[in-house]
Amino acid sequence: MSTVKKIIGAIYRELKDTLFWMKVPNNSFKEKGVSFHSNFIDEDTCNELKDLAENIFLDKQELNKDSWINIRERETKGKVDTKVKAIFSFNKNSKKLDEFIESRKLQNLFEKVLGYELILRNCCLQYDEPDTETKRSFHTDNNPPPSFKAFIYLTDVDETKNGPFSVIEGTHRKARYLRLKNIYYNLTNNLPTSNMDKYVPSKLETPFCGKKGDLILSTQTLFHRGNPDHSEKTRYVLIFYFSLKKDGPYPEFKLGKAS
Repeated sequence: MSTVKKIIGAIYRELKDTLFWMKVPNNSFKEKGVSFHSNFIDEDTCNELKDLAENIFLDKQELNKDSWINIRERETKGKVDTKVKAIFSFNKNSKKLDEFIESRKLQNLFEKVLGYELILRNCCLQYDEPDTETKRSFHTDNNPPPSFKAFIYLTDVDETKNGPFSVIEGTHRKARYLRLKNIYYNLTNNLPTSNMDKYVPSKLETPFCGKKGDLILSTQTLFHRGNPDHSEKTRYVLIFYFSLKKDGPYPEFKLGKAS
Protein backbone atom coordinates (compact mmCIF):
# COMPACT_ATOMS: atom_id res chain seq x y z
CA MET A 1 0.00 0.00 0.00
CA SER A 2 1.37 3.43 -0.94
CA THR A 3 2.17 6.11 1.63
CA VAL A 4 -0.66 8.27 0.28
CA LYS A 5 -3.22 5.50 0.80
CA LYS A 6 -1.93 4.86 4.30
CA ILE A 7 -2.23 8.54 5.19
CA ILE A 8 -5.78 8.68 3.79
CA GLY A 9 -6.58 5.61 5.90
CA ALA A 10 -5.11 7.31 8.98
CA ILE A 11 -7.19 10.45 8.37
CA TYR A 12 -10.34 8.31 8.04
CA ARG A 13 -9.60 6.56 11.32
CA GLU A 14 -9.03 9.89 13.03
CA LEU A 15 -12.47 11.04 11.87
CA LYS A 16 -14.06 7.86 13.21
CA ASP A 17 -12.15 8.33 16.45
CA THR A 18 -13.57 11.85 16.80
CA LEU A 19 -17.07 10.38 16.70
CA PHE A 20 -16.10 7.69 19.21
CA TRP A 21 -14.90 10.19 21.82
CA MET A 22 -18.00 12.36 21.34
CA LYS A 23 -20.02 9.47 22.80
CA VAL A 24 -17.77 8.94 25.83
CA PRO A 25 -19.27 10.43 29.04
CA ASN A 26 -18.10 13.93 29.88
CA ASN A 27 -15.55 13.34 32.62
CA SER A 28 -11.89 13.82 33.40
CA PHE A 29 -10.89 10.65 31.56
CA LYS A 30 -12.47 11.89 28.34
CA GLU A 31 -10.68 15.22 28.70
CA LYS A 32 -7.24 13.94 29.72
CA GLY A 33 -7.16 10.38 28.38
CA VAL A 34 -5.93 9.13 31.76
CA SER A 35 -7.13 8.85 35.36
CA PHE A 36 -5.53 7.96 38.69
CA HIS A 37 -7.05 5.89 41.52
CA SER A 38 -5.28 5.41 44.85
CA ASN A 39 -5.13 2.19 46.88
CA PHE A 40 -6.86 0.00 44.30
CA ILE A 41 -5.33 -3.22 45.61
CA ASP A 42 -3.81 -3.87 49.03
CA GLU A 43 -0.12 -3.78 49.89
CA ASP A 44 0.10 -7.47 50.83
CA THR A 45 -1.20 -8.52 47.41
CA CYS A 46 1.32 -6.21 45.73
CA ASN A 47 4.18 -7.75 47.67
CA GLU A 48 2.97 -11.28 46.98
CA LEU A 49 2.77 -10.68 43.22
CA LYS A 50 6.16 -8.95 43.13
CA ASP A 51 7.75 -11.88 44.98
CA LEU A 52 6.08 -14.33 42.61
CA ALA A 53 7.54 -12.52 39.61
CA GLU A 54 11.00 -12.51 41.15
CA ASN A 55 10.80 -16.27 41.68
CA ILE A 56 9.76 -16.85 38.07
CA PHE A 57 12.59 -14.70 36.70
CA LEU A 58 15.04 -16.67 38.86
CA ASP A 59 13.63 -20.06 37.90
CA LYS A 60 11.85 -20.24 34.54
CA GLN A 61 10.49 -23.69 35.48
CA GLU A 62 8.09 -21.89 37.84
CA LEU A 63 6.42 -20.25 34.83
CA ASN A 64 2.95 -21.52 33.91
CA LYS A 65 2.89 -23.23 30.50
CA ASP A 66 0.33 -20.71 29.21
CA SER A 67 2.52 -17.70 30.14
CA TRP A 68 5.57 -16.33 28.37
CA ILE A 69 8.48 -14.02 29.18
CA ASN A 70 9.44 -11.17 26.88
CA ILE A 71 12.82 -9.47 27.15
CA ARG A 72 12.75 -6.16 25.30
CA GLU A 73 16.51 -6.00 24.80
CA ARG A 74 16.34 -9.11 22.62
CA GLU A 75 13.25 -7.92 20.77
CA THR A 76 14.76 -4.51 19.91
CA LYS A 77 18.30 -5.83 19.37
CA GLY A 78 19.64 -3.73 22.23
CA LYS A 79 18.27 -0.42 20.96
CA VAL A 80 15.13 0.38 22.99
CA ASP A 81 13.91 -0.40 26.53
CA THR A 82 16.88 -2.64 27.23
CA LYS A 83 16.06 -2.80 30.95
CA VAL A 84 12.49 -4.00 30.52
CA LYS A 85 11.14 -7.54 30.68
CA ALA A 86 7.65 -8.87 31.18
CA ILE A 87 5.68 -11.97 32.04
CA PHE A 88 2.57 -12.12 29.85
CA SER A 89 -0.56 -13.95 31.02
CA PHE A 90 0.89 -13.43 34.47
CA ASN A 91 -2.47 -14.21 36.11
CA LYS A 92 -2.03 -17.84 35.00
CA ASN A 93 0.61 -18.03 37.74
CA SER A 94 -1.53 -16.59 40.55
CA LYS A 95 -4.94 -17.78 41.73
CA LYS A 96 -5.37 -14.54 43.68
CA LEU A 97 -4.76 -12.42 40.59
CA ASP A 98 -7.08 -14.61 38.53
CA GLU A 99 -9.81 -14.16 41.15
CA PHE A 100 -9.24 -10.40 41.13
CA ILE A 101 -9.77 -10.37 37.37
CA GLU A 102 -12.87 -12.56 37.65
CA SER A 103 -14.34 -10.14 40.23
CA ARG A 104 -14.50 -7.51 37.43
CA LYS A 105 -13.68 -4.77 39.95
CA LEU A 106 -11.19 -3.25 37.54
CA GLN A 107 -13.16 -3.83 34.36
CA ASN A 108 -16.38 -2.44 35.83
CA LEU A 109 -14.60 0.76 36.84
CA PHE A 110 -13.01 1.17 33.43
CA GLU A 111 -16.29 0.55 31.60
CA LYS A 112 -18.07 3.07 33.83
CA VAL A 113 -15.45 5.72 33.07
CA LEU A 114 -15.46 4.98 29.34
CA GLY A 115 -19.13 4.23 28.74
CA TYR A 116 -18.30 1.22 26.54
CA GLU A 117 -17.91 -2.51 27.16
CA LEU A 118 -14.35 -3.78 27.13
CA ILE A 119 -12.58 -7.09 26.53
CA LEU A 120 -9.56 -7.96 28.66
CA ARG A 121 -6.93 -9.25 26.23
CA ASN A 122 -4.08 -9.99 28.64
CA CYS A 123 -2.52 -9.22 32.01
CA CYS A 124 1.25 -8.92 32.25
CA LEU A 125 3.82 -8.20 34.93
CA GLN A 126 6.40 -5.67 33.79
CA TYR A 127 9.83 -5.38 35.39
CA ASP A 128 11.60 -2.10 34.59
CA GLU A 129 15.13 -1.47 35.87
CA PRO A 130 16.65 2.04 36.06
CA ASP A 131 17.45 3.27 32.55
CA THR A 132 18.11 6.84 31.40
CA GLU A 133 19.56 5.94 28.00
CA THR A 134 17.34 3.53 26.06
CA LYS A 135 13.79 4.43 27.13
CA ARG A 136 11.47 4.64 24.16
CA SER A 137 10.44 8.25 23.62
CA PHE A 138 6.87 9.51 23.15
CA HIS A 139 4.69 7.01 21.31
CA THR A 140 1.25 5.51 21.10
CA ASP A 141 0.66 1.78 21.46
CA ASN A 142 -1.51 2.08 18.39
CA ASN A 143 -3.20 4.79 16.39
CA PRO A 144 -7.01 4.91 16.16
CA PRO A 145 -9.11 2.94 16.82
CA PRO A 146 -8.10 3.22 20.49
CA SER A 147 -6.93 0.53 22.85
CA PHE A 148 -6.73 0.87 26.62
CA LYS A 149 -4.48 -0.13 29.50
CA ALA A 150 -4.72 -0.25 33.25
CA PHE A 151 -1.52 -0.03 35.28
CA ILE A 152 -1.24 -1.07 38.93
CA TYR A 153 2.04 -0.28 40.65
CA LEU A 154 3.43 -3.15 42.73
CA THR A 155 6.27 -1.00 44.05
CA ASP A 156 6.31 2.61 45.22
CA VAL A 157 7.02 5.10 42.43
CA ASP A 158 7.60 8.22 44.51
CA GLU A 159 9.34 10.46 41.99
CA THR A 160 10.39 10.66 38.35
CA LYS A 161 13.68 8.89 39.07
CA ASN A 162 11.58 5.79 39.93
CA GLY A 163 10.25 5.61 36.35
CA PRO A 164 6.56 6.62 36.45
CA PHE A 165 4.21 6.20 33.52
CA SER A 166 4.20 9.65 31.91
CA VAL A 167 1.77 11.18 29.40
CA ILE A 168 0.97 14.38 27.58
CA GLU A 169 -2.60 14.77 28.73
CA GLY A 170 -5.31 15.33 26.12
CA THR A 171 -3.24 14.24 23.14
CA HIS A 172 -5.63 11.39 22.34
CA ARG A 173 -8.10 14.02 21.07
CA LYS A 174 -6.22 17.32 20.80
CA ALA A 175 -3.12 16.28 18.89
CA ARG A 176 -4.65 14.65 15.83
CA TYR A 177 -2.75 16.89 13.40
CA LEU A 178 0.55 16.14 15.16
CA ARG A 179 -0.26 12.42 15.22
CA LEU A 180 -0.83 12.49 11.45
CA LYS A 181 2.40 14.45 10.91
CA ASN A 182 4.29 11.86 12.94
CA ILE A 183 2.67 9.04 10.98
CA TYR A 184 3.66 10.64 7.67
CA TYR A 185 7.22 11.19 8.88
CA ASN A 186 7.45 7.61 10.12
CA LEU A 187 6.09 6.15 6.88
CA THR A 188 8.58 8.10 4.76
CA ASN A 189 11.48 7.15 7.02
CA ASN A 190 10.65 3.47 7.53
CA LEU A 191 9.93 3.93 11.25
CA PRO A 192 7.11 2.51 13.41
CA THR A 193 3.96 4.54 12.80
CA SER A 194 3.34 4.60 16.55
CA ASN A 195 6.43 6.77 17.19
CA MET A 196 5.26 10.24 18.30
CA ASP A 197 8.61 11.86 19.10
CA LYS A 198 9.24 13.92 15.95
CA TYR A 199 6.35 16.34 16.46
CA VAL A 200 5.42 16.79 20.12
CA PRO A 201 2.98 19.34 21.61
CA SER A 202 4.52 22.26 23.47
CA LYS A 203 2.94 21.01 26.66
CA LEU A 204 4.67 19.47 29.66
CA GLU A 205 4.19 15.77 30.26
CA THR A 206 2.50 14.55 33.44
CA PRO A 207 4.36 11.85 35.39
CA PHE A 208 2.04 9.60 37.40
CA CYS A 209 3.95 8.88 40.57
CA GLY A 210 2.21 6.75 43.17
CA LYS A 211 2.37 4.05 45.81
CA LYS A 212 2.11 0.28 45.46
CA GLY A 213 -1.52 -0.60 44.78
CA ASP A 214 -2.31 2.63 42.93
CA LEU A 215 -4.13 2.35 39.59
CA ILE A 216 -3.81 4.33 36.36
CA LEU A 217 -6.34 4.01 33.54
CA SER A 218 -5.19 5.18 30.12
CA THR A 219 -6.13 5.25 26.47
CA GLN A 220 -3.10 4.18 24.47
CA THR A 221 -3.62 6.67 21.64
CA LEU A 222 -2.34 9.20 24.19
CA PHE A 223 1.26 10.38 23.69
CA HIS A 224 3.11 8.57 26.50
CA ARG A 225 6.39 7.04 27.64
CA GLY A 226 8.20 5.55 30.58
CA ASN A 227 9.82 8.52 32.27
CA PRO A 228 13.41 8.93 30.95
CA ASP A 229 14.66 10.18 34.35
CA HIS A 230 14.38 6.62 35.72
CA SER A 231 17.67 6.37 37.61
CA GLU A 232 16.69 4.66 40.87
CA LYS A 233 14.69 1.57 41.91
CA THR A 234 13.29 -1.22 39.77
CA ARG A 235 9.63 -0.67 39.01
CA TYR A 236 7.19 -3.59 39.09
CA VAL A 237 3.78 -2.96 37.56
CA LEU A 238 0.77 -5.00 36.46
CA ILE A 239 -0.50 -4.03 33.02
CA PHE A 240 -3.98 -5.00 31.83
CA TYR A 241 -4.61 -4.81 28.07
CA PHE A 242 -8.18 -3.88 27.08
CA SER A 243 -9.92 -3.50 23.72
CA LEU A 244 -13.41 -2.32 22.81
CA LYS A 245 -15.88 -5.21 22.77
CA LYS A 246 -17.78 -3.68 19.86
CA ASP A 247 -14.74 -4.00 17.59
CA GLY A 248 -14.19 -7.71 18.31
CA PRO A 249 -13.81 -10.60 17.97
CA TYR A 250 -10.04 -10.36 18.31
CA PRO A 251 -7.27 -12.77 17.36
CA GLU A 252 -5.26 -14.59 19.98
CA PHE A 253 -3.13 -12.19 22.02
CA LYS A 254 0.51 -12.75 21.08
CA LEU A 255 2.28 -9.51 22.03
CA GLY A 256 5.80 -10.26 23.25
CA LYS A 257 5.50 -13.94 22.35
CA ALA A 258 8.31 -15.59 20.46
CA SER A 259 7.22 -16.48 16.93
